[in-house]
Amino acid sequence: MSSYHRNISSHYLEICIGGVGYQTEPHTLLTYFEQFGTIDHYSFTSPNGGGIVFITYTNPKSVDRCMTSRPHRLDGQHLYVKRAIPYNAEYPREHIDSSRDIMIVIDSINVDELSLKDLREYFSSYGTLYACKYCHEANFDYILVEFADYDQVDRIILDKPHYFNKHELNIMKYIAANKILMSLKYSTKENSSIKQNSIDIDDEYKFLKFELNLKKNDLINEHDLENEAYQLQNHLKQIIEDFNIKRKQLEDDCCEQLRKLNENADKTHQLQQDLEQEYAKLLVEYESLKHENEVLNEQYITAELENFEITSYYEQILLEEKAKTAQYEAEYTEKLRLLYTNDSIPQSSSRPTSITRTSTSLSPPAVPDGDDDDE
Repeated sequence: MSSYHRNISSHYLEICIGGVGYQTEPHTLLTYFEQFGTIDHYSFTSPNGGGIVFITYTNPKSVDRCMTSRPHRLDGQHLYVKRAIPYNAEYPREHIDSSRDIMIVIDSINVDELSLKDLREYFSSYGTLYACKYCHEANFDYILVEFADYDQVDRIILDKPHYFNKHELNIMKYIAANKILMSLKYSTKENSSIKQNSIDIDDEYKFLKFELNLKKNDLINEHDLENEAYQLQNHLKQIIEDFNIKRKQLEDDCCEQLRKLNENADKTHQLQQDLEQEYAKLLVEYESLKHENEVLNEQYITAELENFEITSYYEQILLEEKAKTAQYEAEYTEKLRLLYTNDSIPQSSSRPTSITRTSTSLSPPAVPDGDDDDE
């Protein structure tokens, strides 16, 4: 296996840069990319700068250094950088679309495990390779080779043609346009005696018509292309301005809502603090009243005990006084009886005075008042 196309040409010296910002000056862009090597010439698709830029170096190693240094950012913009692929009428979308995979359509080579191993070993020289496998579509078969980077695929396309066992490989990028081309090309197979890749007149006509339509769409006047790119840039600029305005409005609305939420949060926090302070005061007051109630309860219990003891003491005294009063009444009654008895017996004249004195001396004691009884 080998590649016979290894001569250095202008195709190996050019890069394509997309995503350049409108505010980026050409001098700024060229100064940035001059760090990878000497620039031979350049071209902008937009008269006002930005858009798509093509830069041609004097040495292919400068292109390699530029691609190795990805990703590139300039003036806040992410730059999409790729090798410039020349236009190919057979595959008209390959110079525009990027892919990390290639498709090798099987025409005249036999595919087995050994062939896949040899193909994998060959394409591994372009960098990290994930898979090399046989695939089948409705109308054709192909080998899919998956790489880690789209730049590997661009290098393989630039190095075409590639050969395997003295047969040129039908290599193309694994993109939708190429799959449609191959599907149309191999859409109808003739009888088993005819080769798999042969097509009838109607199929050839459909394929050529499709290819001419693609050519017609891709062969655009450079001036028209610049005008269209300029219009697209203006449209994109307007979209960005509208987006910035809406984003500013949204940011203002969000800031206003956040401000209101913060105010409500502050009020809620202040209310919570006030409630916590009020709760703390009520709790202190509750504890104070609880303690006071406990003291009063103890005083009440003590007073009840003292009242009970005093009541018992006075009741005992009252009983004793009532007993004494009853005794005094009995003695008084007995003395009255004796006195009346003595008055009824005749006495001598000299006796009354004596008796009177005796009666006076024997007069009963005064009966205590009712208040004393109560005491």
